[in-house]
Amino acid sequence: MFKKTALSSAILLACSGQVIGQGLNDQLIIKYKDSFNPQVADLPANMQSLSALAGANLKHSRYMYDGAQIVVLDKNFSDQEIKTIIGNLKQNQQIEYVEEDKLLKPTFTPNDQFYGAQWHYYEATGGINLEAAWDVTTGVGVNIAVLDTGITNHSDLNANVMGGYDMISNTTVANDGGGRDSDPSDPGDWVTANQCGNNPAQDSSWHGTHVAGTVAAVTDNSTGVAGVAFGAKIIPVRVLGTCGGLTSDIADAIVWSSGGNVNGVPANPDPAQVINMSLGGGGSCQNVTQNAINTAVGNGAVIVVASGNSNSDVQNFNPGNCNNVISVAATDRNADRAYYSNFGNLIDIAAPGGDVTVAQGGVASTLNDGTTTPGSETYVYYQGTSMAAPHVAGVAGLMYSVNPSLTPAQVEQEIKNTARAFP
Repeated sequence: MFKKTALSSAILLACSGQVIGQGLNDQLIIKYKDSFNPQVADLPANMQSLSALAGANLKHSRYMYDGAQIVVLDKNFSDQEIKTIIGNLKQNQQIEYVEEDKLLKPTFTPNDQFYGAQWHYYEATGGINLEAAWDVTTGVGVNIAVLDTGITNHSDLNANVMGGYDMISNTTVANDGGGRDSDPSDPGDWVTANQCGNNPAQDSSWHGTHVAGTVAAVTDNSTGVAGVAFGAKIIPVRVLGTCGGLTSDIADAIVWSSGGNVNGVPANPDPAQVINMSLGGGGSCQNVTQNAINTAVGNGAVIVVASGNSNSDVQNFNPGNCNNVISVAATDRNADRAYYSNFGNLIDIAAPGGDVTVAQGGVASTLNDGTTTPGSETYVYYQGTSMAAPHVAGVAGLMYSVNPSLTPAQVEQEIKNTARAFP
């Protein structure tokens, strides 16, 4: 089962009932049938009759190119009130149709240097319709925790990074000379050959920096890339280091990020409404992980999880197979399932994860150019369900910004309800 997120639809649903354009009275467009005498449309008697039928005071404004009449109401009404007024007017047998004269706005397009490479935001086939969403909200007031390798110094991220914690308890995994502390900086996760078993040598991934950029890179600053919820704050929580991350650390991080208590760790002063976990491994969902997820959801946090890159059924990979999470598969630039993406009935949604075999087909985001320890900031295409998940986490953040009273279950359901079908 695969779906693609239709972001603006979910966000607009979240803000239903919101009045837009407070400084301009509501207007209606009334088109009369050909049998109606247009010369009497603006006469006081007709306007009084329409006002009585509508249950609101209407005033003639002008005629359109096709003779349709523009009428102005005496104030702004809620969406439901407008629907009622229109329904009342439709009872007039001389009226062909009545519609709201809606106030539209310019679509926001950021000026970031590499925004044109971020097809995954705006392209009609493979993108997520993000520009329409930005006309509603940018995620202000929402905290999104990124449980990952930590974060590096990056001018396109720093202004949106707040707090965070290094939750890695094992000093070998930590690779920074210590255990748990308040510094979520990523020292690098490079490994030598066979250091973690039968593995090849690998440079540092700076994975958390890339994921964070998709969530909330600083946007419209003429630099770098844009983030999905660029008005939100990123809470970096370091759980992955040399060879990966321990389940116990990840479970503690889930609870801590949501505002829950963890022994020996100061309380999180910035609880997250959304938690992104672009991580995973084989096997069933462990009890400790499921219990942590349930605690965080009980605290009001949405848990977004990458489904995995094994081209297999997600039921065999955790935490993508856990309950109470949004399990995310990946699509490519053509909106097809990415060749590597996990699949199955436990997938909740699919979002752009990229495919580097297609020209500029990866997901563009923030990174670092150090091979082992941090070097200079840069921007790189990555692919994976790890890149798909933060798109969904950003959407959840945008939804919470519009309607903070949403429950995690409502966020998940609206995202699924408003998704586009595969082409």
